[in-house]
Amino acid sequence: MAGAADWMLDTRQWPGTVAEYADQLLATADTLLSDPRHFFRSYSAAEIGRLITAPAPRSIPTP
Repeated sequence: MAGAADWMLDTRQWPGTVAEYADQLLATADTLLSDPRHFFRSYSAAEIGRLITAPAPRSIPTP
């Protein structure tokens, strides 16, 4: 898949721990579900990889 890192195709290759991977994955899902514009946008594999490895702050603040 174009733009996909090796760890995206085989999570055993994630450079950190399983707990770190789970935390990053949940944080990315939280960001993507925080606003409908994220949910309906088509993200490339490279952009998903960027979001997971260096997540951006949420677009809407948490209460």
